[in-house]
Amino acid sequence: MKTALTIVSWLLCLLLNPSYGLAGEDGLDASSADYVFRNGKVYTLDEKQPWAESVAVTGNQIAYVGENGGSAKWVGPETKVVDLKGRLLLPGFIDGHNHYVAGAATKRGVNLTGSQNTEEMLQRIRDYVTANPQKGAYMGFNWEFPMFGETGGTRQELDAISRNKPMIFFNEDTHHVWFNTQAMKLAGIGKDTPDPVPGGSYFQRGPDGTPSGIAIEPDAWQHMAIATGLFGGKEMLQDIVDEVLPLMPKLGITAYHDMGIWAPDMPKGYLGFELLLDMEKAGKLPCRVVGNYATRDGKASPDEHIQALKEWNVRYRSDLVQVTGIKVWADGVFLAHTGVQIEPYADQPDTQGESDWTSDVLARWIEAAYSAGFDVNIHTDGDLAARRSLDAVERVAQKLGPSARLTTLHHLPTIHPDDIPRFAALGVGANMTPVWLVDYKGQYGEANRILGKEKVEKEYGLLIPLLEAGVNVTFGSDIPGTDVAEAAPLFQIQAAVTGRVPGSATTAMPPANRLPSLRQMINGYTLAGARQLRMADRIGSIEVGKLADLIVLEKNLFDIPPDEIAATQVLLTMMNGKVRHREAGW
Repeated sequence: MKTALTIVSWLLCLLLNPSYGLAGEDGLDASSADYVFRNGKVYTLDEKQPWAESVAVTGNQIAYVGENGGSAKWVGPETKVVDLKGRLLLPGFIDGHNHYVAGAATKRGVNLTGSQNTEEMLQRIRDYVTANPQKGAYMGFNWEFPMFGETGGTRQELDAISRNKPMIFFNEDTHHVWFNTQAMKLAGIGKDTPDPVPGGSYFQRGPDGTPSGIAIEPDAWQHMAIATGLFGGKEMLQDIVDEVLPLMPKLGITAYHDMGIWAPDMPKGYLGFELLLDMEKAGKLPCRVVGNYATRDGKASPDEHIQALKEWNVRYRSDLVQVTGIKVWADGVFLAHTGVQIEPYADQPDTQGESDWTSDVLARWIEAAYSAGFDVNIHTDGDLAARRSLDAVERVAQKLGPSARLTTLHHLPTIHPDDIPRFAALGVGANMTPVWLVDYKGQYGEANRILGKEKVEKEYGLLIPLLEAGVNVTFGSDIPGTDVAEAAPLFQIQAAVTGRVPGSATTAMPPANRLPSLRQMINGYTLAGARQLRMADRIGSIEVGKLADLIVLEKNLFDIPPDEIAATQVLLTMMNGKVRHREAGW
C-alpha cells in the first residue's frame, strides 16, 4: 500500500511539475537508489549539464545527476555509496568497430611483431615449432610486408621448418596469410585454382602459376584456414569468447558494434551470436553487443542476404544483444594495393586497386537494406571506395527520399577533401581506428611510400575535417587489425591526441592540426558511438532516465599530461546498473 501511495504521489508531482525528477532535481524515491556516486568529477556528455558531482543509480537506470547535496536524499539503508574522491566518472566507452567474438582467433600462436627481416621471423617460427611438437598445425600473427624484403614470403621458406604439418601466419591486420605447401594441399589449392576476386582477393603466384605462399584478402585464405583445422567449431569460438570478453569491462567498454563474426561461414550465422546469447542467459555477458550480418560477395543479389538479416534480427535479439545492420566491403586495404583509389598508387602506378563493389552495386545493397529497415556499414579504405559509397547513398536518397536509416563508412585512411562535406549533407557517419591515424607499426611511413607524400598530406587521416563538418565520428580498435592488448579506448585516445602510439618514440607524426582534442575523442567513444548503435536515447551520456553504463577512472584525464592517458586505470565499470569490474582494493 505504501509503495502504491508513493507512486501515486510521484505521478501527481510529475503532472504538476514536469521538471520533477530531472537532472539536478529530486528523484523518484530517495530510498530506492542502489548506488550513489559522490564527490566526483562527472563528465556527463550532456550539453545542458556537462559537469556534475554526484550520480544515483536505481535498478539499471540513472535516477539523479547533480550536486552532492541533492544526492543525499537518495541514500537509503541498502544504498551503496561510492566516494569518488575527485575521480573522473564517465559514460561507459562504446567501441564502434570490432570483432571481439572471432577476431582474436587470428591472434594466436607465434607473435612476429617487431621482426626485422624474414630470417628473424623464420627463427621465431622454428623456436615455436620446437617448443610445441604436440601441435598438429601451426599458426602465428603480425608479420608485415616490409619484413620480407624482396622475397615477398614463400611457402618453401616455411616448408623448410615443417613440411608435413600445415602452417598459416596472419599479417598485422589479418587481411593476408603466409602459408606452407601442406596448408595449400589440405585446401585443395594448386596451379589451376582461380583467384576468388581477381585483383581484389587472390594468390601471389610463381612463374608457373602455382601459389607462391601469400594469400591476399580473406576470400583467398579462409578455406585454407578451415582446412588446416585451426579454425571453426564451437570450441574455438568458446575459447576466444571466454578469453577476450572478460577483458572489456576492465578496459571500460560497456558496448560495442560487432562488424562481422567470421566463424567461419560468416553469412550463415555460425555459432557466434548464439554464444553471446548463452553468455547473457548465464549472466556472464559483460557488455551490450549490436551486431551485423556481413558479406563480401558483391556479385550476389542482396535479396537472399537481406532475408537472412531479417531472420538474424529476430533470432538474435535480447536485452543486451541485437543485429540491426549489414556490413559490406567496398574494397581491400592500401597496404596491399587492394584499396580502391581515385588515382594510381605512387609505388605501383599500373594499379588503382580493384573491387566488385561499384557505386551501382553498393546502391542496390543500400536500397535493399534501407527498404527492409536496416542500417549499412561499409569497409572503405581507398578514397575511391569512399566516393563510391557516398555516390550510392546519394542515389538511394534521391530514389527513396529521406530515410531514418544510417550508413557509416569505416576506416577511411584516405578521403578526397571534396567528399568531406558530402558526409554531413547525406547524414553518413564515419568510424576510424585511432592508432591507424598515426605511425602504427610503421604505417605512416608506408602510407607515404605507397600512396605518395602529396596524397598523404592532402587526404590521409582527415579526422579533424570530418568533425568540423559535423559528421558523427566514432572509434574502435578493430581487432584483429590491432592486437587485443591495444583494444583499450584509453590507449587509442592517447595515440590520437598525442600523435603517436603509446610507448613509441617515432618522429613520424601527423601535423598538429590533425590531432583531435580529448573532448572530441571521449565524445567519439561515448555519445557518438551510441548514435551509431541507434541507442543515443538510452546510453552514451549521463542523464536521468538513461541506462546506467558508467566507468570510474583512476585519474581525471583533463588534469594529467596526455602521455599518461593510456596508463590510467579503469577502477570500476558498471553496465546496465551492475558492477562488472572493480579494481581490488578500491
